[in-house]
This record gives sequence, C-alpha cells and structure tokens, in this order.
Amino acid sequence: MKNILYILFFILNTQLLAINIDERSSDIDILSNSRVLITSNTTTYKDVVNNKHFNQNNRSTLGLGFVPEKALWIKFKLKNSTNKKLNKILELTNAITESIILYDGEKTYTDGMWNMQSSRTTLHPVFNISLEANEEKLFYIKASSQISSLIAQLKLWNNEDFLYSQYKHSTYLFIFFTIIMTLFIYNFVIMIFTKDKAYLYYILYLFSLVFFQAFYLGIFQLYLFSQELTIVVGKASMIYISFLIISIVLFTREFLNIYKFPKLDKVLKYYLYIAPFIAISSYNNIIFNMNMIVIFIPLGLYVLFLSFYSLFKGVKEAKYYVVGWGIVILSLILLNLKTLGFFDITIYFKYVNELSYSLEAFLFSIALAHRIKTLNEQKSKLDAQLINFQKHEQQKLQKLVDEKTKTLQDLLDEKDLLYNELNHRVKNNLSMILSLVKLQISKSKNIQTKHELNITKNRIDSISKLYESLNNNKISTDTSTKEYFYNIENNIRLSINKEVDVNHTVECDLDFNQLVYCGLIVNELLTNSFKYAFENQYNSTIDISLTKTNNICILSLEDNGSGFKKDQKDSLGLTIVKTLVEKQLYGTMDINSNNGTKITIKWEDKNG
Repeated sequence: MKNILYILFFILNTQLLAINIDERSSDIDILSNSRVLITSNTTTYKDVVNNKHFNQNNRSTLGLGFVPEKALWIKFKLKNSTNKKLNKILELTNAITESIILYDGEKTYTDGMWNMQSSRTTLHPVFNISLEANEEKLFYIKASSQISSLIAQLKLWNNEDFLYSQYKHSTYLFIFFTIIMTLFIYNFVIMIFTKDKAYLYYILYLFSLVFFQAFYLGIFQLYLFSQELTIVVGKASMIYISFLIISIVLFTREFLNIYKFPKLDKVLKYYLYIAPFIAISSYNNIIFNMNMIVIFIPLGLYVLFLSFYSLFKGVKEAKYYVVGWGIVILSLILLNLKTLGFFDITIYFKYVNELSYSLEAFLFSIALAHRIKTLNEQKSKLDAQLINFQKHEQQKLQKLVDEKTKTLQDLLDEKDLLYNELNHRVKNNLSMILSLVKLQISKSKNIQTKHELNITKNRIDSISKLYESLNNNKISTDTSTKEYFYNIENNIRLSINKEVDVNHTVECDLDFNQLVYCGLIVNELLTNSFKYAFENQYNSTIDISLTKTNNICILSLEDNGSGFKKDQKDSLGLTIVKTLVEKQLYGTMDINSNNGTKITIKWEDKNG
C-alpha cells in the first residue's frame, strides 16, 4: 500500500496539467500554472525536453536577480476546450529580458531586448499562439539575461483585452513622463535665472530618472535605439544607474547644505568616487555584474538619515526632502527586492515606481521653490543690514575724507606757494643774469664779443620767457607752444635787425620739459638763420613747423637762404642743438642744405 501511494504521488508530481482556454479566456497567469527549470545558459532545447527535474511553480512572478550564466526554462500546456481554432497573445511583462525563445513544437520564435523583431510594436515581448479545435499543446520558453535582472511573468490574452491593456499601460506611462518632463522644464528655466547649483543637480537627476525609466520600460529600445545601440546601452546599465546615483548625491549635498557637516559629507564623497569605478568596471560584466547594485541600498537609507538630521539642525526645506526621499527610498528598495527576486510589489500595484518618482519630483520642486523663497528672505534681511552698515560706514568715510581733504588742500596750498616762490626766484635770478649780460654788452667794445653775448642773452631770455609765462599761470596742460615760439622770434628780431618773414605752423602743444629744450633749439636755429642765411637777399623766409603723429614729434626749420657753410656746421650753436636733441629729447636731427637749409628733428613723446 505504501509503494502504491508513493507511485501515485510521483505521477501526480511530474504530470503537467493543461490550462483550459476558450474564446473569452484572457489575462490568464501562465507562470503559476507551469513548471520551471534553471539550467546553464548553454543548455539546449533537446536537453531540456527529456529533463525530469522541472519543478511545479505557484508564483505569478519569478525574479532570479542577476544570473548571467543561467537560463530559466518554463514549461506549460494549453488546451483548446472549444470546437474552434483559437488565437491568443502570450506576453512576457519585462521589457529588459535580453533573450526569450518560445518553442512551439517544431517551431521556434525569438524575442527580447537583444533580439527585437523589426515588426514589433509593443513595449513587452509578445508571441502569437494558435490552437486548433480541441487541441492540447505543450510549450517551452527559455529566458536569459547576461546583464539585466532575470524576471519572468507570463500573461495570456485575447486580442481585444491585450490592446486595451497596452492602451492603458501607455496612458499611465505618458502621464508619468509628462509630469517629469514638465517639472524638468520648469526647474530648468528657474536654474537659468537663479544660477543655483541645487537646480542644476536636480535637473540632472530628472534627466537621469527619465533615461533610466525609459530604458527600463522599453521605450528607448522600441522607438529610438537601434538593435546595436540597445545592446551597447544594455551592457552599460550600471553606468547610467551610477549617473542617477551621482546626481542624487550632488543634489543632496547642495540642497541640504551637507557641507556644514564634514564628517557626514565624507560618506557622500566616498559614493561619488566609488560609483564611477563600479559603473565602468560593470560594463558587460568586466569585473562586477549588476549584483553590485546592492551597494547603493545603504546610500538610500543614509540620505534619508541626512534628511532627518538636517531637519533637526534647522534646515526647513528638509521636511519636503524627508517625505519625498522617503517615498523614493521605499520605491527603490521595492525595485531592488523585485530585481533580486525576493518580493514583487507590482503584483499588487503595477505603477508604484512611476507614482513614487512623480510624487518625489513634485515634492522636490516645491522644496526648491521654498528654498528660493527662504534665500530671498535671507537676502532681503542681509540687504537691509548691509544698507545700514553702508550708511554708517559712509558717514565715517565721509568724515575721514573731509579731514584728509582739508589736510591735502593745506599741503597743496603750501606746495603752490612754494612752487610759485621757486618760479619767482628762478625768474628773478634769470632776470638778474640777463641784466648782467646786457650790462656787459653795453660796456663791451669788441663787436664779436657783443655778438656772442647777444646770443647768450637770447638763450637765457628764451628760458626766462617760459618761466615768466609759468609764473603768470599762462602755461598749463594746454601750453601755447606757438605763442612761445613767437616770443623767441621777436626777441631775436630785436637783437638782429633783418627783414625776414617767419611762418609758424604749430599743430600741437608740448609739455613744459620738452618746451624748454625746443625753445633753446628754436632760438639757436633762428639765430643762425637770421645771421648767416640771408646776405643781401630779398624775400627772405623762414618756416617753423611742429607736428605730432602717433606720438612722434617732428620739429623742422627751413629757410630759403644760401645754405650752411663748413664752419657754421661745426659752430657752438649747432653743437648745443645736437646735444639737446640727442641727450635730452632722445631724438635725431637731419640737415639738408641743397636749396636753402632745412633742419628736421624727430623724437618720441613718451608722455603721449
């Protein structure tokens, strides 16, 4: 009797009961009425058909986690209980399962993220199943994922219900992405105007969230990515997940001002360093696989702790962060539990992730707005304090300026007095010297001596005239150089009685120092021209020109006389002129005596 019971138990345990379906059969959970087997990814269909180790499954969702070397085999039997041919749709409700193969007798159909058919129009892999009247058929499915988590959930639909299900699913996703993108644009615009780094990190987080969800839900694979790009991005799953983590860490540090707590901030910094290394090392399972995602679970709890800590420390915006991030942490934990195969919340509420992300994004946007309001209030308060401080400091500064101004004015008056006294003394001394020279001229009986003394008198007089003008405040920044040259000419005419027309072309004014040297130069050259250039000549003319171009001054004196003689070129007057040009003005002098005489002097005006 005992052996008979054992045999009956073995037969019942190994026999796979068929699922009866008819025209109305839809939204049927296939997985809980099937048998499953986990094998190596290299196991073939022929090896599995005769395998007696399939286990009865009673769960509607199987999550094996990240098992890159394994394959999940699902065996189920369908029976058409009608006298008509039935056409059904079999849906595997996981968009990121990489490879799915359906064995329908001798027929084989492939799908999955890495084997998408160009004719596919659904986010999830689907297969069309046909059963003849009263036909009973056995099916096998092989599902495997080398990079992403291996999660299986099978639904059998009739065509009408499947289309409605897809429409409803697409509507929910459209609402979710509309909410996130609206918040993205809203916060992006605010970031442009405020230049707040918290907004920058938040929109990076929203961008990462959109990318993560769009790929996880199969939107990118279906509508945007080619098969090749889908494979590359799929292998880089940990990279964009790490980017999401990094944006969360940066936003948390900036929004909650974690910088104020260096020891707590150090933990977040570690994640900023670790995340890129793990991301790169997990590409195509080079070093790590996606099981490394568990390292980020403590981070979520730590961020939640920081939210409470910041709230305790008086950061008012942290209350929004506590609620919003608490929702996200719960969602992420549930997502990881589903990914690792422990618990699937989507059985009870399918859109828990989308709802939590929407609520979190909305709360964070409110928190950021509240943060801006708080910052504006603090700014207004600080501005008022700053204005009062500026008024007080301005009064102190004005008093100090008045005192210093009075002191400087006294010193300036004293300087002007001393300066005028100095000029007056120089002028008096020059006048005294001139008087002595004139006295010497009147007493001298030698004509040559008188001539030389007259030249000396004119030299001294040219300087004296300049100091006389300076003492009378006639010379300033707009010194009249032309008038000064006229005075020198008139003084020479008094000493040398000759009818000579002198034309002055003075286009610029010189500063005092240059004017002294140019006055001596003009005095010497005019004296030479008056004395030696015109002997028994009518229509005698001298042209004096002073121009300046690009800070280069050009002084020229040209006459229509007989030109220089050898002894004139070696005279003391020209020696004085050459010395003044080269040693004082740092210029050059050119003498041309082919037709008359033209002397051109050039130098650079370094004062501009």
